[in-house]
Amino acid sequence: MKEGLFEKNMSLSEMDAVLEHFLTEESSTIRILVDIPLTEEEYIQLSDKLIGMKRNMANIQRYRISMLMAWAYALYYGKGESKEYCEIMSGLDEMPQYFTRQFFRLCSRTFEEFGLNTYFPEICSKQQLCGMMVAQAGISEKMAPHFCRLLEEMNAGKSISEAMEEMEATNNEHLEDVASSSSYYFLENLLLSAKEVMRDCRSGHYTEPQIREKYSITSSRLIHTCWCWAQKQNMVCA
Repeated sequence: MKEGLFEKNMSLSEMDAVLEHFLTEESSTIRILVDIPLTEEEYIQLSDKLIGMKRNMANIQRYRISMLMAWAYALYYGKGESKEYCEIMSGLDEMPQYFTRQFFRLCSRTFEEFGLNTYFPEICSKQQLCGMMVAQAGISEKMAPHFCRLLEEMNAGKSISEAMEEMEATNNEHLEDVASSSSYYFLENLLLSAKEVMRDCRSGHYTEPQIREKYSITSSRLIHTCWCWAQKQNMVCA
């Protein structure tokens, strides 16, 4: 995965342009927002620039990619209480109803415009938007070992209902956070698609690029996570 998209002292406009360019140029490998590789330092750099942004519809439309990226990475890096995230959420609560509907439509159009996989139809509520952002945040590095073990158990015979119950009832905060923030539809689809990815990664019959091509809407970062896990497990079993 590529790293280092931003230079130091970039303006918000410059960072937003970099993100939009990356989305456009790397469209074949960008399936969710966190497939755009931001380091934690770059996430903080972007978030800090957004903090001082005046929250009107003109600015939200202009910086929609940066705003949604910061939100997704706040979830990815486990910073759900970050200032940027809290400002977005409190802003939704304070918006007039017509403004909120306009904001939901803007988010839906943005995901559609850049071909991002959402697991959701049109956004019609704050709950759906939050669920969509969980989808855009994907599986974090901290969550990955626990999630990959669960996929292995599913491939060994654990049912989808048992896996979902384990995520919802587990004492593991990383899995539990995704389960509690997700709709049944999203969580079921995530587990089923990731199970198949892990199966093919473990099979030894595919390269990572071939798996990315086969699962054309699955997060490239998730595929890479499963691939790295599978390579380690295959070496242990060899």
